[in-house]
Amino acid sequence: MMVSENHILVNRQEPAKILVLVPDLSLSGGVSGYYNTLKLDVSAGVDYFFVNDARNKKGVLLLLRVIKNYIRFFLLLIRKNYSLIHFNPSLDRKSFYRDALFIIIARGLGRKTLVFFRGWLDEYEKKIIKSKLRSFLFQISFAKANRYIVLSSHFKKKLLAMGVPQNAEFNIETTVADSRYVGELDLQKKIDSFVDKKIFLYLSRIEKEKGIFLALDAFKIFFEKNPGSCLIVAGEGKDLEAAIKYARDKHISSVEFLGHVEGEKKKRVLLQSHIMLFPSYSEGLPNCILEGMLYGMPVISRATGAIPDIIVQGENGYITESFEPHIFAEFMHQLACNAELYRTMAETNHRKAGNNYTTEKVRSRIIKIYSEC
Repeated sequence: MMVSENHILVNRQEPAKILVLVPDLSLSGGVSGYYNTLKLDVSAGVDYFFVNDARNKKGVLLLLRVIKNYIRFFLLLIRKNYSLIHFNPSLDRKSFYRDALFIIIARGLGRKTLVFFRGWLDEYEKKIIKSKLRSFLFQISFAKANRYIVLSSHFKKKLLAMGVPQNAEFNIETTVADSRYVGELDLQKKIDSFVDKKIFLYLSRIEKEKGIFLALDAFKIFFEKNPGSCLIVAGEGKDLEAAIKYARDKHISSVEFLGHVEGEKKKRVLLQSHIMLFPSYSEGLPNCILEGMLYGMPVISRATGAIPDIIVQGENGYITESFEPHIFAEFMHQLACNAELYRTMAETNHRKAGNNYTTEKVRSRIIKIYSEC
């Protein structure tokens, strides 16, 4: 059930008990993709509240929208007896201030709060620790939540070090792999086709911080020795045009920019791609990593956030802390030259993701967490 900016939908037969704060689901990004996939609002007892919208407002209009959202949120909690409010911040400047106030409002009205940290910027963590104002705001908002969901024990340790009580309740959870098309996956056919043409997939927002230029540079190096290969870039973002121009100016061949993919387009790239290439600078645990695994792709990425908890070096992919494109190109080459290694990784990832990261598995675990709050 969705709570939009213009109206509130109510399940008359079973009033919603849980309110989940989400971004506009028409926007691209990991959090919107996660909740679009899980569709928790279809479950009895769950509403979505949109903290933003796709319209790009600035200045006074943006300020008015923010104020209006806080007023809507306050009035909604007054009108409806939600037993739990679920927040989905990233530890960055925008989410920090926005969600801190939402949490303060919820706690002020006596509601239980669940905070699921999705993304994490180490630099902003340092700013919070160094600033008395930010640290105080963290202590009276995020540090007061009733329960936390984090993507790895690494983030739990960070939160405890920042002042979350040592006896706080934590759940370590994952993001989700869109499993709508997995029934159409012919893994053996994908493995067999790897011999003829290697198809790499970058599936994310097109931004420098997500590693798009690093991926392009790595593919250029790899392509010089493997001309029968292809890189599919699927997504949109602030650096899309710059990435297209970069590929053209650098004469990087066999790169296909698809823009945002959904429906049949997304199904096609997931079913046909062989290897997920995602050298992002900083992450929590991106959906695309788990989706790549579910659809039989070894993963090449950076060792950031919770990714090292999922990708084991040389077993189901390759990770590195490096930003050097030749390191990624070497990982790509190792897979391209060893069909048996590729098969093993593809089968391992498909099995592991199918057992742990599908829509049904993750939705079930989240609803169980709700029941425990």
